[in-house]
Amino acid sequence: MAQTQVAQHQVVLLPSGRRGQVAHGSNLLDACRALGVDLESICGGRQTCGKCQVIVEEGNFPKHGLTSSADHLSAPGEVEAAYAAQNGLGARRLACAAQVIGDLLISVPEESQARKQIVAKAATERVIDVQPAVRQVYVEVDPADLGDDRGDWERLEAALAEQWSLRGLAIDIMTLRRLQPALRDRAAHLASGRRGLTVAVWQEQEVVRVLPGYREGLYGLAVDIGSTTIVAHLCDLRTGAVTATEAMMNPQVRYGEDLMSRVSYGMMEPQGVERMHRAALRAVSELAEKACARIAQTPECILDAVLVGNTIMIHLLLGIDPVELGGAPFALAASGPVDLRARDLGLSFAPSARVHTLPCIAGHVGADHVGVLLAEAPQAQAELALVVDVGTNAEMSLGNHSRLLCASSPTGPAFEGAQITHGQRAAPGAIERVRIDPATLEPRYRVIGHADWIEASAADLPAAARPTGICGSGIIEVVAQMYLTGVLRADGRFAEDGAQRSPRIRAHGRAAAYVLADSSQTATGKEIVVTQNDVRAIQLAKGALYAGIRLLMAHLGVERLDRIALAGAFGSYIDPLHAMVLGMIPDCDLSRVRAVGNAAGDGARIALLNRHQRREAARLARWVEHVQTATDPGFQQAFVEAMALPHAVDAFPHLQGVLPQSESAAPRRNRRRSSKPG
Repeated sequence: MAQTQVAQHQVVLLPSGRRGQVAHGSNLLDACRALGVDLESICGGRQTCGKCQVIVEEGNFPKHGLTSSADHLSAPGEVEAAYAAQNGLGARRLACAAQVIGDLLISVPEESQARKQIVAKAATERVIDVQPAVRQVYVEVDPADLGDDRGDWERLEAALAEQWSLRGLAIDIMTLRRLQPALRDRAAHLASGRRGLTVAVWQEQEVVRVLPGYREGLYGLAVDIGSTTIVAHLCDLRTGAVTATEAMMNPQVRYGEDLMSRVSYGMMEPQGVERMHRAALRAVSELAEKACARIAQTPECILDAVLVGNTIMIHLLLGIDPVELGGAPFALAASGPVDLRARDLGLSFAPSARVHTLPCIAGHVGADHVGVLLAEAPQAQAELALVVDVGTNAEMSLGNHSRLLCASSPTGPAFEGAQITHGQRAAPGAIERVRIDPATLEPRYRVIGHADWIEASAADLPAAARPTGICGSGIIEVVAQMYLTGVLRADGRFAEDGAQRSPRIRAHGRAAAYVLADSSQTATGKEIVVTQNDVRAIQLAKGALYAGIRLLMAHLGVERLDRIALAGAFGSYIDPLHAMVLGMIPDCDLSRVRAVGNAAGDGARIALLNRHQRREAARLARWVEHVQTATDPGFQQAFVEAMALPHAVDAFPHLQGVLPQSESAAPRRNRRRSSKPG
């Protein structure tokens, strides 16, 4: 006897465009998954969570060759109708409750997609495929019975295996302690005698939370622990959305402005490492608490966290003495990723919450730079890209999908306003932008917290317009402007005729200074000046940065770059033109030089929201070739050449017409004998 052939229907899913033939009577949730579109269904198809909502597009669609109608799905049943009445489904249907009985064109809303893509707009758009390490499922557990000797955990294990194909799971002791109270909490309310739990599972390996009944809410924290600033993003692990962002100064600054001074503090003070360790943890805890408060939650809602930072920050966060990083061979305690429980660090997240740190590449190329690579992905592109994270210790990578090199350079804190006569952090009152008139040498500037440019002749300024100092972006621009207007020579010294050109230039032998803001304009009643020592501090910092970049170019055997990305909180405020005029970065088409924001924090967020990117980070950390600037014989020569403005030998054709006439007319060209490292 011939078998009856089952009718087939055409189903097209938007916006993915996936399509295929589906057997008559197929469950729509199963059909979507079979066609490659994974819908949310925390309840496992029990019509409880309402996450698998879809929209049936009605009408004739010649492009797809079908006619779609709401009648081509089975009518809503009693459970779906009750959910719709209570939650207001409107024209939407629950895919888990509907059967396909005709051709369909289905729109899947973004919130219903299990693998969502979110775009976080900083300087660039970052697309993140949301597949977190912790996911949440709803499961019904058989009640205890006199004839069943299994414990409640064993019954939960069996239910997870049967209903979600999750096998071989462990359970954290803190979660195990909460299992029976969670089961008792709902037992009296389920007439069926079955007990429902919402279970959070980490990496398909361990149960890290059990809640009675069906519950919403699954959060993670991405943290960038910078040497100066700590930034935390609280993320919804189901949708990928950033629900709150908090930032603060790194309290370790009190123990030293730069990284080496903190290493020294740890060596000199018996409790130094412990103090810095506790300071970092308190900062992370405080940021978590503030971020959670913004959504009316407590840090106990956090089940997973990804932390990045430079190597010394990661060591101090973990309570490891970074003394070995203070000198050659710059040995790391561990270069790979670290997974541990939040409570082991004293972080008051969920009792069984996990913490993951991205791997480090080398002694001074840390997890923060791995985060930058995840975010900017030069390793996935054909273009030759330079990615620089500018800070007290600049970390940089150069290359493309064929080969990627990295290095670090000790730029020091000058770029962030430290070691500058009137330098300060970027805060209200700091001068952040500067322009100098090439004829009169009179300045105008902008102050953080005040939108308008302030002229040198301005009087009766409001309090918000009165500067208190100059921050990193301001010191870069004023030094570059002083060079462009002839106040400074190419070697960084004040020009001999400066005092004759303007009373703003004061020469006392070799201790010359430029008056940027008069005492009548400042909040302190004192002049804000830029001294020869300030210029030299910037030269030393930018020389170290450029030398590291030039060393990578030499090792890679290249003389030009296709694009440059400036990462980091400070990098976001650097004007590319002034950075190039100063000689912080090599020559490049200025339209291809851009700030990319806190790329390290974005990388931490990418790893938080996509567990596969953690494996990619580990692969990258081992694949990238590290160039040790401290011992490379070519570094010192590159550093000496990079002290000049913008550079002693390298050409800057993209600055033609911008550099002083004497410079652009001079036969400045690349006179390097070889592109190979010495």
